[in-house]
Amino acid sequence: MPDTHRTPAQELNLDTIDATRRTAFRLVETGGSPRKLVILIGILLVASVLFLAIVPWQQTVVGSGKVTSFAPEARPQTIESAISGRIVRWYVREGAHVSKGDTVAILSDINVNFMDTKLLSRLQTLRNRTFDAQEQAINVAIQRRKQAEQRYVASLARLERVIVDNNIARTRFARADTLFKDGLISQREFEAAQARIQEVIADSISSIAGLTSAQQDIDALVAEEERVINHAYVAMQEVDVRIGNAQGRISAGVVLAPLSGTVVRIAKAGAGQTVKEGEELALIVPKTTDQAVEIYVSSMDAAIIEPGRYVSLQFSGFPAFQFSGWRDIHVGIFHGRVKVVDAVDDGTGRFRVLIVPTEDPQYTTWPDDRYLRQGTHATGWVLLDEVTIGYELWRQLMGFPPQFPVSAKEDVKK
Repeated sequence: MPDTHRTPAQELNLDTIDATRRTAFRLVETGGSPRKLVILIGILLVASVLFLAIVPWQQTVVGSGKVTSFAPEARPQTIESAISGRIVRWYVREGAHVSKGDTVAILSDINVNFMDTKLLSRLQTLRNRTFDAQEQAINVAIQRRKQAEQRYVASLARLERVIVDNNIARTRFARADTLFKDGLISQREFEAAQARIQEVIADSISSIAGLTSAQQDIDALVAEEERVINHAYVAMQEVDVRIGNAQGRISAGVVLAPLSGTVVRIAKAGAGQTVKEGEELALIVPKTTDQAVEIYVSSMDAAIIEPGRYVSLQFSGFPAFQFSGWRDIHVGIFHGRVKVVDAVDDGTGRFRVLIVPTEDPQYTTWPDDRYLRQGTHATGWVLLDEVTIGYELWRQLMGFPPQFPVSAKEDVKK
């Protein structure tokens, strides 16, 4: 028979254990039914799937660059020294406006071949004397050729006279031969006629040789005349070239502005300093309204960018916000169109994309050149096709490009 008698200490321990158990059961007790939680989780899953499968996402390619000009003549251009010389005087200051053809600086040539202050006058004197000497040489050659022609004419006349004498001598010899056979003339007269015809034959041979020699003299002197004329032209042109080079060298010392614009940077400080050939002297920024943006993208992105694509642009100094993927959610963003994608990289694996302002009236026009100066940093988002958010997440996880380039034949078939 169990002992039902308990001491006060035992009763206190039992009460404490019961209280602890009740507290533990109350803590692990679930409040209400779990059905609501399951329904909520299911709704969230369905909504997430629908969100990923239906909501569109604008694919973009991001690049950064700077503001420039699409026309090459509207971009900043450097003024370089065409010769190695010493600066004599500056005619402009930084910030000054110059027109095309204005004098920017004067250089003194330090080349030993062009340091003579009377170089042009000496070369002009040399030119005149060279021309006179060559003209005289040409005249002498012409006179010698004409003399040869006159000798040829004389030889031809002599040959014609010998031919006549030959015909006469042959006629007389034939008559003398007939008369001698008939006994009407003496042996001496017949031998004289025979000797005469021998003389005429010898004169004919001599005349023909003289005529041939005269013709050869004409040919040689004609060739000599051509040689003298060509040599004279070469000598005269060499002098003209030397004068032209000297004039060009002297005029190269006068540095002119290649275009109208503002001088923004002068490389050399003052007069007396020497510059090398091809060294930059100053930088001119033309006054133009032509605007463009050049951004650089990777080779993978350059393959899917084509001219005509819209681009969202953010310019440095203009607060803006662009939610990538939803083009309509933006603040302070300007828009443009892709004009050119370079066919070759810049040497580092990046490709340049030229962007010009869009003509679409629904977009804000770009700031004028007072605020949007060339060289201002710009960030561009090239807008590609619209896809679902689910596809975009899958593409990002797999590391695939936004689009897969296809060949022209496959594009036509599609």
